[in-house]
Amino acid sequence: MNILLKITLITHIAAGFLALLVGIIPMVSKKGSRLHKQTGLVFYGCMAIVCLTAVYLVFFKPSSLFLLFIAILSFYFCFSGRRILRLKKAQSQFTVTDRLAAYLALGASLVMFGLGIQAVFGWLTTGSISVFGMLYFFFAGLLFSNAWYDVTLIRNPEKARYGKMEWFFGHITRMCGSYIATLTAFAVVNTRYLPDHHFMVDIAAWTLPGIIGGMLIGRTIRYYMQPRTHGL
Repeated sequence: MNILLKITLITHIAAGFLALLVGIIPMVSKKGSRLHKQTGLVFYGCMAIVCLTAVYLVFFKPSSLFLLFIAILSFYFCFSGRRILRLKKAQSQFTVTDRLAAYLALGASLVMFGLGIQAVFGWLTTGSISVFGMLYFFFAGLLFSNAWYDVTLIRNPEKARYGKMEWFFGHITRMCGSYIATLTAFAVVNTRYLPDHHFMVDIAAWTLPGIIGGMLIGRTIRYYMQPRTHGL
């Protein structure tokens, strides 16, 4: 392993670990506070580094292709979650950057679908299929649905799921979704080093962060949608 690859790998791991540590703070701190904004920016920067380094690493370790797409998914959630805050101002409009990011995310999701189909054909010919092959479909669907929603929203802002509060609820769901995807990748990579590794551990690593995180996001959305004043 050459020195540049080592540095990239260390940077990738460090940025991902820091994102997991710092990412909790914006979730529990007061929304709109200085602490919330500053730690949110740190989380965003870490996710950008994770995504960029993942692109470099996959050229030297093709087996990490799946984790590259998880990094893309995580960063797109983070990117769009930050950009959507601009909708707080009525005069703000989506830009070419927003459109480009949404279409690139759509393209990445289609590539993931293709890899899933390739895995199915491999299963038909060899009789075996990896868990990654099937998970391509799940994460491709997740990325596609969110990117397609963004394309629809960009074309017709009136179709916003949360109306005038799209900036707030969209920010929460996307940033938390980014954290969940990052936590999932971290769990999957590290559970393989457990002494008593079992396939059920892999299943738990892939599913529990999303299940628990999804429930918490739903609970948070319901809390803020109640008819009370939250200082938004």
